[in-house]
Amino acid sequence: ITWVFAGTHHFSQLRNVRWSSYLVSVRTVEVPVFTREETRLLLSEPLKYSRREQARQAIGSGTFGRRFWGEDGMDRIHDEAGGWPHLVQLLAATTVDLCNQRSVDHADVALLDEAFARAVVAGDSVLAELMLYRSEEFPDAWAYLSAFRNRSQQPAPAGDDLRLLLKRNLLVQETAAGD
Repeated sequence: ITWVFAGTHHFSQLRNVRWSSYLVSVRTVEVPVFTREETRLLLSEPLKYSRREQARQAIGSGTFGRRFWGEDGMDRIHDEAGGWPHLVQLLAATTVDLCNQRSVDHADVALLDEAFARAVVAGDSVLAELMLYRSEEFPDAWAYLSAFRNRSQQPAPAGDDLRLLLKRNLLVQETAAGD
């Protein structure tokens, strides 16, 4: 029997239960953020590794790719999502849904803008996990991240613990100047 637990916490962060003592051969697999190239591959060839031959053949139809997403659409999705796999998928799925609802064969800038706005609502549980739920555990992180509501950059966190927490969870990115 193989059990798979998915979440944003490491086993060591789960209080009151020593999971490693209950489960033999516990392994943690961290899914890192997508590189720009991985995002492009997912968006342009989503069925490339499908087990169904019919699905793989659909790739050659040219449905996806630069024509569908627009000149900078794939890069824009990657940048908006910060490369987070779930958020890339959320933005892409919302965009495809809008195209289907409107019977259009490509996403222009205006459609992407609307898809991004809708994705914030559709993905509220993921965003809540990233921000609101974790705020009870890490109030200093919530205060720091909330300051981004009014500015796009701010000085690095004062404490090393907070800086490492935010960096480990990929919620902030340091600039060359240390901001």
